[in-house]
Amino acid sequence: MNRVLVTGAKGFIGTHLVGALRAIGADVTALDLDVSNAVSPGSGVNWIQGDLFDADTLDRALRGADTVIHLVAKTHDFSAVEDEEEYHRINVIGTRRLLEACRPGGVRHVIYFSSVKAMTEESEGILDETFPPRPTTAYGRTKLAAEEDVRQAGLAKGFRTTTLRLPMVYGPGNKGNVYRMIAAVDRGRFALIGRGENRRSMVYVKNVVEATLTVARRRDLPNDVYLVTDGTDYTVRELYEAIARGLGRRPIPFGIPHAVARLLAHLGDAGGRLTGRSLPFNSGALAKLTGDLRFSSERIRR
Repeated sequence: MNRVLVTGAKGFIGTHLVGALRAIGADVTALDLDVSNAVSPGSGVNWIQGDLFDADTLDRALRGADTVIHLVAKTHDFSAVEDEEEYHRINVIGTRRLLEACRPGGVRHVIYFSSVKAMTEESEGILDETFPPRPTTAYGRTKLAAEEDVRQAGLAKGFRTTTLRLPMVYGPGNKGNVYRMIAAVDRGRFALIGRGENRRSMVYVKNVVEATLTVARRRDLPNDVYLVTDGTDYTVRELYEAIARGLGRRPIPFGIPHAVARLLAHLGDAGGRLTGRSLPFNSGALAKLTGDLRFSSERIRR
């Protein structure tokens, strides 16, 4: 791993990853749609502005790269109505464009960032990589399709492939679900549903970075898929109470009954159908707050 191309380099994970790669002396090319405020003379990072659908941009970004870390994706958003076509365009077609631009004998390793959503939205027990995927969202379906495209391209062109499936990622710079939960607790607008004893796997962003660097360094690993988690599953109550303590807030000792929450979720669904836009609380949000979603990271730990 001498020269690395990181796509989506200005995103949450990308920012941490680019810094870690530079810290170990890798020569980094960083591709993103917006590189404003990212160009730092003498930093050792070659920032390139562009997308996956411009062949000239891809040729320039891939020049000399032996390792590609592919982060670009349209991610799941409960606040918007799913547009399957747009998920497919970015997550599948965009990934194919990148793979087509990888020349045999040049790129030796492609590391693809996927999601546990490519497997399922809920779990009974703890799932590992042997679980037969059955995604139920446009995001999950397109991430799974892109995983297979990466695998097939590696076989056809002779480079190694590694897929990292991530659960909810948290850490400095995150603006996703954990950030929104923190903001809701801070404003006194978060309430547990039931007792909040359902468990979720999560992963700290620096653990994601360490996993990435580990598989990038190891040239003896076969093409494979790895789940990456903290190794600890958290109940929603544990998360809520930890956030409240960190903010100096007193946790509310009781939650909203499940029956009331289901009614509110149905109202949110109906409102979304009327307005054409997902409301903040609907059946999807309810499932996320009350369902288990647990995964084993034993394979990558070994």
